[in-house]
Formats: sequence, C-alpha cells, structure tokens
Amino acid sequence: MTYPDFPLVMALQNYMPVALSALGLIWIAQMIRATHAAAGRLAFAGVALVVLAGILKASWKLVMSVARVDAPLLSQSLFPLIAPGFTFVAWALFLSKQVRGRNGSNAVAWLPPALISASALLFALALAVTRPDRTWVFVLIGVATVANVALATLLIHSALRQRNGLAAGLFTLNLVVTFALSGIAGMPNKSLEVHWIEQIISTISNAGFAWAAWMLIHPKSVALQPGLT
Repeated sequence: MTYPDFPLVMALQNYMPVALSALGLIWIAQMIRATHAAAGRLAFAGVALVVLAGILKASWKLVMSVARVDAPLLSQSLFPLIAPGFTFVAWALFLSKQVRGRNGSNAVAWLPPALISASALLFALALAVTRPDRTWVFVLIGVATVANVALATLLIHSALRQRNGLAAGLFTLNLVVTFALSGIAGMPNKSLEVHWIEQIISTISNAGFAWAAWMLIHPKSVALQPGLT
C-alpha cells in the first residue's frame, strides 16, 4: 500500500479527534464510576486503551509526515487496543445500569470482558502466526464493532431516559460515522484529499460525541436550556 506525503498540519490535526473522543470517554467513565466504583475502574482502563490506540495511530501519521518512514507497529496497534478497550467500557456501562452501588465486585466487573478480550487477542495472534494474510485484523475489528454498537446503544438508552433527544441523536450519528469511516479506512491508496475528508468528518463526529457525553453527566444543566429535554 502506498501513502501520500502527509503535510505536517494534517498530521497534527489528526490528534484533534483523538482528544475529543478521549474527553467524551472520560466523562462517560466518570458517570460510570459515580454509580459503580468497580465498573468505573474498568471503564477508565478501557478508556486508556482506546486513547492510547488513537495516539499511536496519529503518531504514525506524524512520523510519516516528518521522517517519511512507515512505522507499521504504530498503525497496526489500533485494533489490538480498541477491541478490549471498547469491550471494557461497554461492559462497565452495562454493569453500572444493572448493579448500582459503589462496593460492587471487581470480579464481576473485570472477568467477563477480560475473558472476551483475551480470547479474541489469542485467536487473532494464532491467525497472525499461521496465516500470511490479515485475517487476524478482521477478528479484532469484529469484536471492536460489537462492543462499539453495544456502547452506543447503552448511551442512546441513557440519553433517552434523560429525555435528551439531542444527545441520543449525537450518539447515533457518531456510530453511523464510525461505520462509514471504517469503509473509508479500508480503501487502498487513498489520496490526500480523502485523508483530509476522513479526518474532518472524524473531528466533527467526535466533537458531537464529547458534547453528548457532557450532557449525560450534566442533566440538570441541560434541563435548564429550553428545547433540549
């Protein structure tokens, strides 16, 4: 696969959607921790994995821009990190809705998502070792997709329970854009213009995600604004 010469401004701008996504996920993890302490710890661990994946992927583009060197370890670490990351956050949010209480069990919080993530990673590793193609990536993409859909569904449900249609719509839009960007990401030999479009759409979508997450943890503030409830 060939890549265009990424300008430095593009490489630096690529950190913006990562920062916005991180902000939204941190707010969601705070909301989970306020309801269930053990699930909150799990959520923050998942957020750390997702944010690290985004930083490494953005750093790959920065290295390509500055040094014109392809560092595949940076780009290929994306799915091994976001698959367990989103699984952790989705399970933590689910658990916080089912078992309310700050003294929840760590085993209940960590064991199911840890087993799912470990199984997926081991299966992907076995495929990477035994097959010359990139089948292993699709295993992790599948896990990340299921976890992302589950997380989005739970967030939309939470927003609707607060009678916040705007937040629910923004979470829905973010999920749709995520699927659309996954299709763009699979395109070979993308032009510089396509990379710009991808980054701009991702930035707008993640800004909406962060705004929706802020509204979830500040329901009283939102309720004071006419037309948002």
